[in-house]
Amino acid sequence: MSDEHRYTATAAWDPAERSGALESGSRHLAVPFGGAPSLGGRADRTNPEELLLGAVVTCFVQTWAIFLAKLRVPVEAPRIDGALELEADPAGGYRVRRIDLVAHVPAALLAEREADVAKTLSLAEKYCIVSKAVKGEGREVHVTAHPA
Repeated sequence: MSDEHRYTATAAWDPAERSGALESGSRHLAVPFGGAPSLGGRADRTNPEELLLGAVVTCFVQTWAIFLAKLRVPVEAPRIDGALELEADPAGGYRVRRIDLVAHVPAALLAEREADVAKTLSLAEKYCIVSKAVKGEGREVHVTAHPA
């Protein structure tokens, strides 16, 4: 495998502060993080669950934009909203149960070219590297279009 398709990141944790720092290998991403508040973490930090969801929505919107252009579906500023749900893991702790992605599409375009919009979303779902990585046993990724 070529190094051009290898990505790195570094995370460090300060137990006393219940906080960490994440930096991508490219150094374009540097962010403090902590546990999710709903899991007893800090409210003043992003958390791994938000970072995972962020990876899914950024990959998906970028991949969707590629297929919108290829199929000439005119969504000028593609936008995806995402939500991630956890559930108790029988083995202990929690696991991702479901990720919902909502694509915002102009209402007139959705009414006129619903099949084309659905095809672009289906292709994005098929080719988005990150959403494919998080699917699996007991984990779902649902994609829908919503009139904007």
